[in-house]
Amino acid sequence: MLDFQLHFNLKIETMKNKFKLFLSVLFITLLGSSCEDYLDVPPEANLTEKDVFDTYLKFQGFEDQLYLNLVDRNLSSIVVGHNLTGETISKISFSTAVVAAQGDYVGLTSYQRSNFKFFGSNEGIWGSSLKGIRTANIAIENFDLLQNATQAEKDVIKGQAHFFRAYFHFEILSAYGSFPYINTVLDPSGDDLRLPRFYEYKGKFDYQACTEYIVEDLKIAADLLPEKWDNVNNGRITKGTAYAIMAKALLFAGSPLMNEFSRKSATIDPEYMKRAAEAAAEVLKIADKGVYSLVPFDKYKDMFAKTDGLIPYSSETIFQKIRRDSGSGEINTFLGRLYLPDNALFGGNANCEAPTQNFVDIFEMADGTKYKPGTIAEGGYDYDNTKRWNGRDPRFRKNIYVDGDMAGIHPDTRLQLWDQGSPIGRTQADGNQASPYVVHKFWPLGANRKDNGWGTLRLATPLLRLADVYLMYAEAVYNTSKDFNATSSNYSMTALAAINKVRARAGHIQVTNLGVYNNDFNALVRYERDVELCFEGHRWYDMRRWKIKPDATLYRMSFDKNYTNFSRVAIQPFIFLDRNYWMPFPNDLTQSYSAFPQNPGW
Repeated sequence: MLDFQLHFNLKIETMKNKFKLFLSVLFITLLGSSCEDYLDVPPEANLTEKDVFDTYLKFQGFEDQLYLNLVDRNLSSIVVGHNLTGETISKISFSTAVVAAQGDYVGLTSYQRSNFKFFGSNEGIWGSSLKGIRTANIAIENFDLLQNATQAEKDVIKGQAHFFRAYFHFEILSAYGSFPYINTVLDPSGDDLRLPRFYEYKGKFDYQACTEYIVEDLKIAADLLPEKWDNVNNGRITKGTAYAIMAKALLFAGSPLMNEFSRKSATIDPEYMKRAAEAAAEVLKIADKGVYSLVPFDKYKDMFAKTDGLIPYSSETIFQKIRRDSGSGEINTFLGRLYLPDNALFGGNANCEAPTQNFVDIFEMADGTKYKPGTIAEGGYDYDNTKRWNGRDPRFRKNIYVDGDMAGIHPDTRLQLWDQGSPIGRTQADGNQASPYVVHKFWPLGANRKDNGWGTLRLATPLLRLADVYLMYAEAVYNTSKDFNATSSNYSMTALAAINKVRARAGHIQVTNLGVYNNDFNALVRYERDVELCFEGHRWYDMRRWKIKPDATLYRMSFDKNYTNFSRVAIQPFIFLDRNYWMPFPNDLTQSYSAFPQNPGW
């Protein structure tokens, strides 16, 4: 693979040069290398920097670095997930979920492992995005050097560069707030680095101003990229990827938190919603041509994990990081250190993020009504074996394992999750789970030592899939007009039909009225996003942009082997202050000059 070196001068003393270190990420130097697989650089790319851009093959090799900068929300490093709103919890203090529950976003960005760590052993969204922005700008500024290429090849080179420049800005923007749009290769020895956080562009300010730049780049990308590549190139970005990220960027910009952060009020901006709906519609039109489709429900889990040795990539996948990892390392390094019970059979680790009772309660009943906590006398379902974990939205059991479920074919793989049960033994010294549930989404049947599915396991967390686009379309269309029977200007599907399409794939009851949702279509949207996209890294962004704070206390269910007693036990408080709507920036950066202030409260 192409390798590159970041020349960090860690002895720089002045604040000015410290800012250069953060913002420009300094020089990318090609060191060359070789391999023929997709996203590996071809042999011809063992070149000096001055002649790397003259042919399509070499230029594409350079741009393939951009794909390596993508951050898979569950697979970026050991013990790192993206469940920051109480959907999971752990017994281990350094768990990403625990640190988030404590409201310690400084910890998430500095001394703890997370997808938001600035720099270090696992470089997350911040460092990877800054690298990606610089790489994309180098590609754009050297585009005219590409001579030995067809027009189609030139189009995909230029389209990919503009897409990734937009995408990596969006990664930073959506987590940290208003950020300079860096559309040139910054000279780390120059004086052009004091870029302001807050600015105007096209009559928009701050967060929305940056969004306008993002949309410009994505429109260029969408015009240039193909609707699909050949199968060898699965994972490369397409026209649909560009429109889908555009829809998400516009949807976010029109949401209450981002609208407020753009010198307006914490309300929905219908104009941004209209534009988001139209961008999402372009993806749905491509899907109607057969490029994308919702996978059948019996193949649902194949989008996230497979035990046949193949990369989890489906007809529903629009955008994801293509990883070469496979086999036992997927459990030993990733899944087992994040979601699995701690024993030799399953490969779990001391850290295990287990779904909370709070999140389990969200899943509807099969008839579309809400789950009712409590005893039978109280009208609740906790003691009812037909309703507690059964008779629920079909997606519940696709995403969460409960007591008695089989994690494989071998009899030893039955999960015993009751108090003092094996393997978790929550009240025993060696138990590693804070709650008696297991994330099922990424753990396919048979991926254990007894059933021999361990050695051929491959994992992925899609960054975007078609179900997400249907849900974005529904939200955007409705919030343009407040009519769930409305459509976008360029597509005939109604907002309600888009929601029901996603529910129909799961075999869940169709929505005909909003009584269960207090006559609030946005409550239905929130439910669908919670359930359909759970554990994929979306919920933290969604709850923030809607300005909805997580539950104040996290709970687990305590119960005995014979199911004679059930009680809800508080695990810990969940701290979410107003400052937690945004991640903090590096202090060295914000202390460098007054035009780049820290986020409020940090």
